[in-house]
Amino acid sequence: MSPNEPKPATPEAQALLRAAGGDSKTVELLLQHRDAPVSSVCFHAQQYLEKVMKAVLVSNAVIFRRTHDLEALADLLERQGIELPLPKDQLRRLSPFAVTIRYEDMQITLTDINTVAEMMENAQAWVERQIHE
Repeated sequence: MSPNEPKPATPEAQALLRAAGGDSKTVELLLQHRDAPVSSVCFHAQQYLEKVMKAVLVSNAVIFRRTHDLEALADLLERQGIELPLPKDQLRRLSPFAVTIRYEDMQITLTDINTVAEMMENAQAWVERQIHE
């Protein structure tokens, strides 16, 4: 198997991908309603990315600490020579939605709905290139 071929999904990676599928579906449903709160869309997009990045790491036998930080996960992927699902600046914009923003009463717009939709499409194509089920 060459380094660029998709890796088989381990049982743990499959579980992460199933969980990520729920977040992806939620983003898809929210995107159908352009008046959906951006923070809700971004939260589920962040969750999706976190889970698929972890699934790729698991499939590549990379050990990682418990984290919601997409940039930290991106650093691990880069160290393994694995392409990133999105540019780091986009990942950086979504990371705060994991914990900080959803638990604090603040309205911060770090991105917009159309950008999140594009990010999701790019990330879904990425995971399909990385792992086959």
